[in-house]
Amino acid sequence: MKPNILVCGKTGVGKTSLIQAMTHAGTVPDDAIGDSRPTTEGFDLYQTEIVNFIDCEGMEPGKIHATPDGTTSSDQNPIESYLNLLMSEVVRRLDSNDAEQCVHLVWYCLSGSDARVQPADARMIEAFRDRVLVVVTKVDLMRRNQLEAFQKALFDLVSPDQIVMISSLQKNGLDQLLSKTLAMTEQAIARAGQEVSEFNERWRKYYVNMRDAWQRRTESEAASIIQWAAGRAAAIAAVPLPLADVGPLVANEIYMIHKLGNVYGYAVNETIITMLLGCIGGSVAGKFAASFLPFLKIPIAAGITYGVGKAAKAYFESDMTLDANALKKKFLEGEKEAKSQNWKKTISSDSQEEAAEEE
Repeated sequence: MKPNILVCGKTGVGKTSLIQAMTHAGTVPDDAIGDSRPTTEGFDLYQTEIVNFIDCEGMEPGKIHATPDGTTSSDQNPIESYLNLLMSEVVRRLDSNDAEQCVHLVWYCLSGSDARVQPADARMIEAFRDRVLVVVTKVDLMRRNQLEAFQKALFDLVSPDQIVMISSLQKNGLDQLLSKTLAMTEQAIARAGQEVSEFNERWRKYYVNMRDAWQRRTESEAASIIQWAAGRAAAIAAVPLPLADVGPLVANEIYMIHKLGNVYGYAVNETIITMLLGCIGGSVAGKFAASFLPFLKIPIAAGITYGVGKAAKAYFESDMTLDANALKKKFLEGEKEAKSQNWKKTISSDSQEEAAEEE
């Protein structure tokens, strides 16, 4: 049995691009990608050896969506008509009395570039409850001040385990999407009486090369984020006033953790932030100490931020399973590694200007 995944959401959020990113070359033709323009009408089916993707047309403002048999209702609003379209496909497959036709999972796609959860989105997510994964696309376009509020709005609808932050263009978060999809489809197939271990092995073989490439790219981008944040911490520490840089340094670390989480496909909430900074320990204390040692401020601030980044990276790579002792060890290893770098040379005029704006 192959799982059937229903992919839905508003027009332009990148549903078809996501399916293309998650399948081998040639499965989804380039002309099916609409660049924010509607190209899918009704449902398009993309089949692979391991999974079937049911690509639904996008929800559009003001549009009354008709079911494949042309059914509409005069008293329906656009939101309910789109939900009716989705449910008609789910029910049609159930009515076939063929377990292999059932919809096992729903990917509801939201665009990170919009950074808003609207009532229509909430209605769709709630309709599918425990069978939905909320896939936030285009996270590479999200601005710093959008991340936290947007993710909090999602946490009001579903658990963090049902949210994946991805970028089809940058190939970020796709590995996390695969893992969560596999876990949910395993349950669905087990309920249908299939052999989970056989399905798991077919899934692994199909995606092994793609996952390796994604992981290498993700690791490279995460390393760049850590290097950038540590360099920015060095620039902030160049401010000559004691204690004036503590707040911006902490804010810089929090932003870095958000960015690292998103690269690995995780929506980061306050609990994760508090746990990471708390387990690492000494971070804030080190910043206060550095404030009164002008000749050490830059390497201490950069080293602490670098260590925090390395610990956070390891935490997300472990599927958020590392304990406090392991996080502390990763932090100290990163802090030690940072000592070999000349952080004063990394402070460019651009980073100094950014630090000044932060103050």
